[in-house]
Amino acid sequence: MSNVTDIIRLLNPWWEGERVSEELAKQYKRNFFDKIQEFKKYKQIIILTGLRRVGKTTLMYQTIKELLNGNESKRIFYFSFDREIDDLVELFENYKELTGIDYKKEKIFVFFDEITRFKKWANELKLIYDSCPNIRFCISSSSSINLEEEAIKNLAGRYFLINISPLSFKEFLELRGKEKMAKNYKLYSREIKKEFFSYLLRSFPETIKWDNELVIKDYLRTTIIDKIIKSDLPEKFNNINKELLYNLLELFYKEPGFYLDYDNLSKNLRISKNTLYTHIFYLEFCYLIRIVKNFRPNTLSTSRKLQRVYPYWWNLAYCYGENNDKILESFVLSTIDGKYYWRDLEKEIDFLKIEDKNILPIEVKNKERVEERDLNTLKLFMNKYKLKKSLLLYLGNEEIREYDSGKIEFIPFWKWLLEREQY
Repeated sequence: MSNVTDIIRLLNPWWEGERVSEELAKQYKRNFFDKIQEFKKYKQIIILTGLRRVGKTTLMYQTIKELLNGNESKRIFYFSFDREIDDLVELFENYKELTGIDYKKEKIFVFFDEITRFKKWANELKLIYDSCPNIRFCISSSSSINLEEEAIKNLAGRYFLINISPLSFKEFLELRGKEKMAKNYKLYSREIKKEFFSYLLRSFPETIKWDNELVIKDYLRTTIIDKIIKSDLPEKFNNINKELLYNLLELFYKEPGFYLDYDNLSKNLRISKNTLYTHIFYLEFCYLIRIVKNFRPNTLSTSRKLQRVYPYWWNLAYCYGENNDKILESFVLSTIDGKYYWRDLEKEIDFLKIEDKNILPIEVKNKERVEERDLNTLKLFMNKYKLKKSLLLYLGNEEIREYDSGKIEFIPFWKWLLEREQY
């Protein structure tokens, strides 16, 4: 028997009557689990993407455990491409030999983890998908770079994409055994405030109960940032200057919201502007940074001179410092998946949440009290664009202030997180 078939048996213990262990299929199910259950009714491939360590493999095992309740165990096939194979057809033939199930004709559920480590995955998966209509696929990879790009290029119309994010605040509280706080946050305002600041650093599932902040920061750096720069990017692009990437990250993460001045930055770093453009693109491409543009009604008028750079996920900034004002900004930006801010001369709005043609200005304050003078720009912006509502997210209490220009809602961060769908 080949080594591959031995590995297949090892990775699918439920074929021999064993169950999926709770260590693999953890008891707590995130909201993404329900999305997978909905999508698995369809033929389309379910693609799980997102940062390393956010729980993609756990979601796979939880789905497998659920499927075992109503399906023959040998119809559920899991394989991790940490192990090398020559081609997918041969892998499926090995599966057929072991189970006696004809994958070309019979319904099976296939889970492929770390699939981008198999170089020809997209083309071969497309071939099997098109020729074997009874197979239901769920695939994932730690290298979301290649996964998403190849899916767009080769699997158009054949997949549903689920982008797995770090834990929500509600999920964090539930995993900490503090569901009561999530449901009755008004009764626990003091306690929930402490939990919120703990959450900012501990939004990856493995870290929620870790006490040592230095260990958490080292974990974020080594398992996410280093893996992307040292492994993922060199696999995708040539001429990667790793030292430059680390220097840029340090610059951007120490000061989230950094104003990009390509001329000065290229001079200071003693590199060409083209090299700078390319490496900033690399960081953006692999979801380590996000670039926020200055809003104009005519988006063609935005320019590179007014771009700002933030960590794609706020928690990564902790690896390089603790600028709490800016980390809170990064946190809000990550949460709303923001694209724009607004600046006109010396006046600035932190972020704009834009859906269709609706604009919601959002200001972020690392303070419990806000003076009236701090609201002048919000009021000016609402007047300018005839808006009736804006948000101010801060550490204080909930309130609403009415003005001629419209209303400003003052929302504590934790309440906004727990009731965010309302805003």
